[in-house]
Amino acid sequence: MSGDLLKTLQSRAGDYDRENAFFAEDLADLREAGYLRAAIPADRGGLRLSLAELNREQRRLGYWAPATGVGINMHLYWTGPTADLARAGDAGVDWLVYEIVAGKVFAAGHGEPGNDMGLFDSLTAAVPVAGGYRISGHKVFTSLSPAWD
Repeated sequence: MSGDLLKTLQSRAGDYDRENAFFAEDLADLREAGYLRAAIPADRGGLRLSLAELNREQRRLGYWAPATGVGINMHLYWTGPTADLARAGDAGVDWLVYEIVAGKVFAAGHGEPGNDMGLFDSLTAAVPVAGGYRISGHKVFTSLSPAWD
């Protein structure tokens, strides 16, 4: 991320916090800069940042625009492991790589109050029904929920 981009993000951070607003403009700027596909291999349309490089960029983002950093981290939660699997030759993630490079936003929507095991100890059931899923239990909304694809 360029210094100019970080300064732009910082200029909005206070308003987002004060108004408890979603960081829509920041997300658009980060998407345009390619940051949403930062970990994806370059030959697949990404920026090929290593884990260390991506961590450094996330720390920079968190310093300049904390709420945006937290929200974007939820997307990176999925794109980083996807990039690792793609680099290892796992064709099962090709569809996900394609969607990430196309600009789709992914996030972790499996949080539950009192559950520190994430995917491994869910007390909530998601049952397929016509047109979607019926979810029973208490899920935690996340800071990327307004932009999920």
